[in-house]
Amino acid sequence: MENYSLQVLLTQGLTILVLFLLILYLLRQRRIIRLEKRFQNFALISTFDEEKSIFDIIMAFFWRLIHRVSSILEKSVFLKKYGMRYDKFIKFEQKDEISGMDYIAIKTLIAFLFLICNLLTAMFQVVNVSFMSLLITFFLGFFLPDLFLQLEYQKKRKKVEEDLLKAIIVMNNSFKSGRNIMQAVEIVKNELDGPISDEFKKIYLDMTYGLSIEVVFERFYNRVKLEDARYITSSLSLLNKTGGNIVRVFGTIERSFFEKKKLKQEMQSLTSASLFVFRVLCVLPFLFIFFIYFLNPSYFEPVFATRLGHLFLGGTILLYTLYIFVIKKVLEVRI
Repeated sequence: MENYSLQVLLTQGLTILVLFLLILYLLRQRRIIRLEKRFQNFALISTFDEEKSIFDIIMAFFWRLIHRVSSILEKSVFLKKYGMRYDKFIKFEQKDEISGMDYIAIKTLIAFLFLICNLLTAMFQVVNVSFMSLLITFFLGFFLPDLFLQLEYQKKRKKVEEDLLKAIIVMNNSFKSGRNIMQAVEIVKNELDGPISDEFKKIYLDMTYGLSIEVVFERFYNRVKLEDARYITSSLSLLNKTGGNIVRVFGTIERSFFEKKKLKQEMQSLTSASLFVFRVLCVLPFLFIFFIYFLNPSYFEPVFATRLGHLFLGGTILLYTLYIFVIKKVLEVRI
């Protein structure tokens, strides 16, 4: 029995070591590719050099697999509609290479990878695997990428909100010089950089397809979900229907956005101390639990081993979630 446990332990250790080395190798190759792209503009590259790195070969195989899986999954009408939700995560430069269904394919492959890891762990530990455990593992792997996508999306929204005033100033100056809306959008996408430039590239592409101003900026609002974008959409829609001086309208929008940004910065400076206290209070219970568990691991056994403990744990989680929601709403300042 001791020899079997030793073999299982060695197998687990070797598996973890191989995965760790593989991750280190992929991270190193990713860093090398970033450095190559950084110095590519300053280097002389032969036009006949077709040598590919192992990382490029792996990534090419990965994306071929993703496209093949997505072509199978898109036969489902439900998954096809579900995949359209992920179009907002696609950058303008990737619009011809990646689709929303590719994200569904990646999520599905990660879910199956989680299942395989769960089965291997159960096999190494010689324990039975229940159907409910496999189901929870699959859904955990399927929805876990959404957390990272939402974090990236929130960073993008924040950056777009910060740079939207710059876009309005550029557009207003373009209108003052006699340019139309399409030319002003083109100037914004060329002059600015970052997520705001990416969004205005999509706006410019929609306008070249012949979509109306209202539809184009309505799609822009649906991608970023910002009230400032809704304000621009409503102003342009009203201006297009009733007529008016577009320079004066965008001048009003520019002043409104400037005052709003200034007021928001003042409110953030006033509420920064309260937000810090709120974050500390959110983390403090977990630190308290960690230190108690570290000093006495058996202290929380009644909570997980008894029915009353389960009820107490569920009520505590519910009250804690309600506390975070209420305090966050109280500290939230809408301008």
